[in-house]
Amino acid sequence: MDQRPLFPGPAVPPPGPTPGPTSSGPTSSRPTPPGYRGPSVKGGLVLAVVGVSAAAVLGTFVSARLGAVAVAVTLGVAGTWRAVAPRATHAAGIAVRSKTIDAFLYLATAAAILVLAVTVPYLG
Repeated sequence: MDQRPLFPGPAVPPPGPTPGPTSSGPTSSRPTPPGYRGPSVKGGLVLAVVGVSAAAVLGTFVSARLGAVAVAVTLGVAGTWRAVAPRATHAAGIAVRSKTIDAFLYLATAAAILVLAVTVPYLG
């Protein structure tokens, strides 16, 4: 089997100093792009994990009603965050569809769970 380079061009770099900031060779005039400095994509995911974990602990050790209220509060906070975030990248962990649909579904589900948690008898 012959050994051919994977990419076209010479398999070995040309001899001599490599151009760079420390040598006198030509350097690129393009500036290096800055690193990603946008909002953290972890915020929405942290909100969901902490909220559901708190709801599971409350539902298991305190009462099912309090666990359901914690789920409703988590969904309400996520829906409000999604509604007021200027772009989907600011709510990356909780943005799935369009802003209107996401906010509506989060808030409507929160309201339904909250109503059921408060009105169902013998929930705990």
